[in-house]
Amino acid sequence: MKLLVTTFIKNKDLERIKPYFDEIRIRGLPQISRILKKEEFIKEIQDIDVLILEFEQITKEILAESKRLKLIASVRAGPGANIDIRAATEKGIPIIYSPGRSSDVVADFTMGLLIAVTRYIAKGHFLVKTRRLTEKNPQRPGFAPRDIVWVMNEPTNFPYLKLKGQGLTGKTLGILGLGNIGKEVAKRAKCFKMKVIAHDPYVNEEIAERLGVKLVDKDTLFRESDFVSIHVKLKSDTKGLVGEKEFSLMKPTSFFINTARAAIVDQKALYKVLKKGKIAGAALDVFEDEPLKPDDPLLDLDNVVLTPHIAGACYDNYERASLIVTQGIEDYLKGKRPRYIVNPEIFGKEKVKDK
Repeated sequence: MKLLVTTFIKNKDLERIKPYFDEIRIRGLPQISRILKKEEFIKEIQDIDVLILEFEQITKEILAESKRLKLIASVRAGPGANIDIRAATEKGIPIIYSPGRSSDVVADFTMGLLIAVTRYIAKGHFLVKTRRLTEKNPQRPGFAPRDIVWVMNEPTNFPYLKLKGQGLTGKTLGILGLGNIGKEVAKRAKCFKMKVIAHDPYVNEEIAERLGVKLVDKDTLFRESDFVSIHVKLKSDTKGLVGEKEFSLMKPTSFFINTARAAIVDQKALYKVLKKGKIAGAALDVFEDEPLKPDDPLLDLDNVVLTPHIAGACYDNYERASLIVTQGIEDYLKGKRPRYIVNPEIFGKEKVKDK
């Protein structure tokens, strides 16, 4: 039995499954700090029985090259982004994944974006770092000698007046998608004394009430929220879920945050309302084109905070993901059904018992 690891797995977790393998081959990120190229990956996967990965593409072509592959373990919460699940299922290869690995860190990041855009933290940082606010300022009458008062020469440039933002206390946060991440965002928003409403057809009133969240229809969410945050999964019925109609319902003082998937939102429609000032601003971590092209119009707006798809980029993720996938591998090799499996229908064909 041979195991190929192309992502970060904790040593203590790797040690637990080591007895099941004659060879453990570590390549890619842990060894060379980059994702394996297609040719390298094909070469490595030829004689592998079990694979642990994160970013490498598992296509039908790749699977055809893997003569012995019995199990795929992805440390991602959404393995469909880089694994052809249908092709793997057709070959009878189970796929273990790590749901919820990013729930806390993405929720933290979401709140960070919300505060950064509404209180102009990112914009203020940019103005200081680019030396827009470094004018030599003589001492003004009425201020103590050690006071730092950036009034500048013109009152219109006074940051304290120019960058007045919105507080969170008492405001309404609308969460579109009350799954693992949406729930964590709701918990954090309640700590900021916010009113939280949500739209999710798969969540019942009892769950929402436990979180202190009021369930509403989608139009009401966009109409009543001071801040709208997206946390739905990208599926056929959620692609383009937010567009011109939804943005037209938002308050002119409201903000829009997306740390989910770009395809859920009509980015052109969002750009239009931001450009025209129909909403106050937006904070985006995901985009139609990644990385952003140098001529992307979003880059010319001054009412947006843009980050390079890093909401889930946190060391803490690997603690949970490492444990989940190695536990799943161990269960599978012991003849048990792993807890988190993308294609459980495979186990109707195999002699693998439930836990």
